[in-house]
Amino acid sequence: MSRRYRPERQFCAALALGLAALGCAGSQGQPDQGVAGSSGSAGGASAGSSTTLGASGSANPEPAGGSAVGGGAAVGGVAAGGSAVGDGSGGASSSGVGGTAGGAGGGSGGGGAPSGPVLTTKDFECTEVIGLWVASQWWDSFEKGVDNAHWEFTFQHHGYLEMFADPASPFWGNAVSSQCATHATTPDRVVFLPFSLTLNTLEQWSTNLTQVVETMKGKFPGVKRIELMTTLRGPGNMPCANDTDPNTIVPPYVDQAIQMVADASGGLVSVGSKIELASCDWWAGGTDLTGAGNTGAGQLLATYYQTH
Repeated sequence: MSRRYRPERQFCAALALGLAALGCAGSQGQPDQGVAGSSGSAGGASAGSSTTLGASGSANPEPAGGSAVGGGAAVGGVAAGGSAVGDGSGGASSSGVGGTAGGAGGGSGGGGAPSGPVLTTKDFECTEVIGLWVASQWWDSFEKGVDNAHWEFTFQHHGYLEMFADPASPFWGNAVSSQCATHATTPDRVVFLPFSLTLNTLEQWSTNLTQVVETMKGKFPGVKRIELMTTLRGPGNMPCANDTDPNTIVPPYVDQAIQMVADASGGLVSVGSKIELASCDWWAGGTDLTGAGNTGAGQLLATYYQTH
């Protein structure tokens, strides 16, 4: 097969002397790197696109993600759904949503996660989990699998999303169990498990989740991360023959609403765990768990939060 004519490479070569700061893209990008060094440009580029007014591109036939704007080169390249991070002089990409470019001018692709280090459990002094009845079932097993000096729990039996969205709700006055060794009253991460029996549309969920986030900003002024996790799902997020309660699966609009709120938060909100039970036998009926389910779900969550 003959090579395609690529006028942008001739353009890059012509500008190589004296215009390196405008960043012609690297070539021969590897398939797992996405766009290898998508370039910045003198005049800017459309966010979330691999096209710039300079020249971008690589040998990878499927570029996706973001481009730099302003005067600097994009940092590395982004694979589909990835975001590049670094100092704007060329580097590696990391996973994320959309694309974020480095460079003197800076810039980010639509919906992209902000550049910077990814915070994990080791970066938080105190994480407070806020949940309803099902969370109280697996909490004991979960706490045994994490460093419990850095975890605490607020429980409300019927702690539905729409109630926590109200800053005046009495739920916010509930006692905190198993308090963190330090910063117990000022947790720097809050993990919230939203659930509702009445909200059943994407708009209702995104509206109430947004209200919860705003409420938490006031309740936890030093919080670095608000994490929205879903309730437990059956294996494959499918109904089980022994438990056909619709709440044993998580509807798509719940996952979508959580992602939307996280994307719009500027990095404060993140998408939490999406735990599937290992067996339908873990359901006791409805969303209640058997003893094995309590232990197993707690262990799955603990394993997740050992690295998140």
